[in-house]
Amino acid sequence: MDLLMFVFLTVIPVLSNGLTVRGPSGPLVAPLGSSVVLPCSVDQLLSVEDLEVEWRRTDSDTLVHLFQDGESQTGVQQQDYQDRAHFFTEEIQRGNFSLRLDDLRAEDEGQYTCTVYSQQESGETVIEIKVNDVERLRVSGSSRSVSASVGEDVTLSCSVDSHITPEDFEVSWKKTDEDEDIVVLLYQDNEAFPDSAHERYRDRVEFFTDEIPKGNFSLRLKSVRTEDKGVYMCKVFAGGLSANTTVELERLGFSVLHIMVLILCISASGSALLLFCLIYCRSSTKGLILQNSNTNVHLGGSVVLPCHVPPNLLTEDLKVEWRKTTKNSVTLVHLYEDGQCQTEKQQQDYKERAHFLTDHIKHGNFSLRLDKLTAEDEGQYTCRVYNKSDCVFSAKAKLTLKILMSGKVISLGGSVDLPCQVKKSLLENNLKVEWRRADSENLVHLYEDGKSQTDKQHKDYHKRAHFLKKKIKDGNFSLRLKKLRAGDEGIYRCKVYRDQNCVRSANEELKLGKCK
Repeated sequence: MDLLMFVFLTVIPVLSNGLTVRGPSGPLVAPLGSSVVLPCSVDQLLSVEDLEVEWRRTDSDTLVHLFQDGESQTGVQQQDYQDRAHFFTEEIQRGNFSLRLDDLRAEDEGQYTCTVYSQQESGETVIEIKVNDVERLRVSGSSRSVSASVGEDVTLSCSVDSHITPEDFEVSWKKTDEDEDIVVLLYQDNEAFPDSAHERYRDRVEFFTDEIPKGNFSLRLKSVRTEDKGVYMCKVFAGGLSANTTVELERLGFSVLHIMVLILCISASGSALLLFCLIYCRSSTKGLILQNSNTNVHLGGSVVLPCHVPPNLLTEDLKVEWRKTTKNSVTLVHLYEDGQCQTEKQQQDYKERAHFLTDHIKHGNFSLRLDKLTAEDEGQYTCRVYNKSDCVFSAKAKLTLKILMSGKVISLGGSVDLPCQVKKSLLENNLKVEWRRADSENLVHLYEDGKSQTDKQHKDYHKRAHFLKKKIKDGNFSLRLKKLRAGDEGIYRCKVYRDQNCVRSANEELKLGKCK
């Protein structure tokens, strides 16, 4: 249940052009996930007809909420604040313009300006929010069920996002769909306790030790059995707090294709075996498990692409290769052969960036860790496993480039609205509004002489950038950018001119990110 933070602080008046606006004397501190009230009020009664109240982020000039023409204009809020930022409507006529902000997030921390306009007078106050994440423990896992065939290994995801160091965590993995919970594995006092596991899981479960300092408590379940099917819960305890996530292991059983491959590998030889194995490698039914996840991975960060080899294939003749496939090329990302990593055969761009988890190779874990992610890393990655020169397994993973704006993920090729709101008092024939790229000063879109000047746009934005015409009459000069590309990353600046004088400026940033 959300905690509503009512703050009773001494208020301080701020004077500007004759109107006194009162706010708190100090910053407001509230925990993640709660609701907080940002005080803003005037002592005198104002006519609602002539009243305009703006709440904006001081750092980015983002519009949080607007009261205009006698009502809240929720349609012009920056998207991240829709359904989260509200006025106390009945209090407005009493001079109370306080803002309630729900579901507080880490990115909400910062300064907010409440500006009040009434006839020819105006005034403002600045309020600072500090987010206290001490009382928040977040645990996440895979949003989809995981499937496997009997005898394979599988990874059950569990990641912890918290200010608390992993040394202070207690983590329990349990199978929860039985009459009684079955302990799968425990972690406490900075170490795992494999002896705590139920006899059904003894010697078959482990953490990825190197990943624990990063808050990754994913579980590796080896040699999957039919009775392993079910729901597993990862529960984390820290500092009196607890949180959990669950993952379902489903569709267990012997793969007919898997059995046929093994039979052929034993009884057949020559071209028939090679042909069958090649067909298997291209089949949509893969013998190796790829973990599906909605985890966002930012450019410059790292990602692990899973690939697990069944124990019966861990022979001296084993060869594992990771390749990246694009429309124009196939690139060797990493190679394991002759009992060791062949880093000298990697494509140059992946040297010192693509690695196996060396300590886990002996367990058949040939997952690929890719560091310092760049936009060019987008594409399809294939892990192929060879035994005596024959391909016996294949698994694929895909990295897809996304656009991030205000914490939201937007797919390339999609559309985004960059907000820019102009006061109605400025809507005159001599109004000029221009959107430019802050890094290059390229003109993205221009409104002048009462209409859009599309012929003056930079060629990269023809037919891709435009205003929402029906909303211009309300002072909404938000920019809609369509068919998003990787090159659209950057800062966009909206500038408003009146009689050649700049009267308003606002920035919006688009960032590139990766989704695994």
